[in-house]
Amino acid sequence: MSENFDSLKRDDVVSLYSGEILVTNRTFTISEFLAAMLTLIKDQGGWTELKEMWFREGIDCKILKPGAKSWQRGKVRITLEFEPEQLEVAEITESGKSADTKVVSPLDDLRQKMPKES
Repeated sequence: MSENFDSLKRDDVVSLYSGEILVTNRTFTISEFLAAMLTLIKDQGGWTELKEMWFREGIDCKILKPGAKSWQRGKVRITLEFEPEQLEVAEITESGKSADTKVVSPLDDLRQKMPKES
């Protein structure tokens, strides 16, 4: 799993291309998603303070990762995360052949237009 996730705020808006879950609209706020998840949990056996803690401050726990020598203490919390897409294009060398891919910068166009220093 990648660790390039951005934290989402309650007022952030998500627009899905497909695959609705919990919310009947493809465009929703994080607050709407969490409210739908809370409703689902409440409908499945009542709401408790302990269940609410899963969404708020988290639940005390410990984890054991593969290769670790011992358990690590912490908290587990239910969240919704966003992983930004990385744009890649083929870089063309001066000979006109394609080189390795690189991440596109919005400044690349400006850099090409600038006069080159001797």
